[in-house]
Amino acid sequence: MDDPMTPRHIASFDPRTVPDPALAQELQRVQRGIGAATDGASLRQASRDIQALVHRVVEQMPAAELLTRIISTLNDALTQRVIAISSVDTQLDMVRWCWISLGSEGRQEQTLSSDQDNGIVFSGSGPADGLREMLLPLACRINETLDACGFPLCRGQIMASNPQWCLSLDEWRDRFTQWIIEGDPQALLNASIFLTCAPFTAPILWPTSWRTGWR
Repeated sequence: MDDPMTPRHIASFDPRTVPDPALAQELQRVQRGIGAATDGASLRQASRDIQALVHRVVEQMPAAELLTRIISTLNDALTQRVIAISSVDTQLDMVRWCWISLGSEGRQEQTLSSDQDNGIVFSGSGPADGLREMLLPLACRINETLDACGFPLCRGQIMASNPQWCLSLDEWRDRFTQWIIEGDPQALLNASIFLTCAPFTAPILWPTSWRTGWR
């Protein structure tokens, strides 16, 4: 079985490109803090460090593109760490799964006020409903931890803990096809949100296997 925690889509930003050496060092310090986080308290501290750094960047380098890149890099790293810590001791040997980011997160256009937009695509032996029931408690734990780290829960419930956004490979194909066929505003909105998706885990499910047949 492939390691479900292998990162595939993490925004990157080279601190050496920051013109202010002190700010570059602070960015590296925050990145190290994220990587060293081991529990909820240290994750929340890493989130506070990100916010403090971003406010400092706003004051010194107001360029929007640079700012969003830094935010996306740090938020992606924090999200990856949340997923890894939340998945410790989780018994999911029967299922391969991939956490996907959607919306502004998938496009790497996050701000400090961006809420969560995410989902799960999974594959495994057994009925999809049974595999989904195994994944939903983990998805809920990840969503709640992200919320505690400053990523608000999505008011529209576009989150992996919602069974409608935690689907098998075949279910995602069918759901996307249905959205396109229906063609109403809500269906097209859902399709457009989904098309921005980017994976955080399980490279075996990304990108060719589960987009086959959609083109």
